[in-house]
Amino acid sequence: MKRTPDSIHQLVQELQNGDEFSRAQASFALGMLGEAAVAPLIDLLHHEDRDVRMRAAWALGVIGQPALPALLELAEGDDAAVRIEAIRILGVIGEGRSLNALFHALADPDPRVAQRAAIALGRIGDTRAFHPLLTALHHPAADVRFAACNALAHMNVAEAIPALHERAEEDIGRTSWGASVAEAAQRAIQEIEASNSRASTDQFARVRDLLRRSEV
Repeated sequence: MKRTPDSIHQLVQELQNGDEFSRAQASFALGMLGEAAVAPLIDLLHHEDRDVRMRAAWALGVIGQPALPALLELAEGDDAAVRIEAIRILGVIGEGRSLNALFHALADPDPRVAQRAAIALGRIGDTRAFHPLLTALHHPAADVRFAACNALAHMNVAEAIPALHERAEEDIGRTSWGASVAEAAQRAIQEIEASNSRASTDQFARVRDLLRRSEV
């Protein structure tokens, strides 16, 4: 489809008013249009229909880097619901330029925003998020601490284990959906230890193979 204003307007209308199949096709097509579709998709993040918002967010994730400037601006806006959506998409895109905005969101007074920032940082996996996530382990909201535990597990940094042990032993909090923060911390420890064990095994195997080759 051509990147004309009329064609983009038509797709936006289908995304808002079409049946499920038409909405899916429209969101896919808008994602393929790239930068030309960013502005109308950003507008749809304010839509009252959650399905429309989610499809627009998916398309922005497909567009990726060209959508970053607008998403970074929304991530620091006044509307908490839109901030959450923008932060979620930033995590999907996984661009290092979004780290500062995500660090700022991790300290947001709204725990829903901070939780989503922790999830996004875990998805990106950049080790520059290590210390901010350690700080988030002490957030007053259990949902944020839970997300920080999971993010540190994805990051696979062994230095996180002492702080996670503290959460596993002392944190009695439960998330808004009833999950235990202490159990999340314990799982994170297990995942990091297992990952490091596999890495050590792989390293040993490489050294062994090199030694064998040198003997030939």
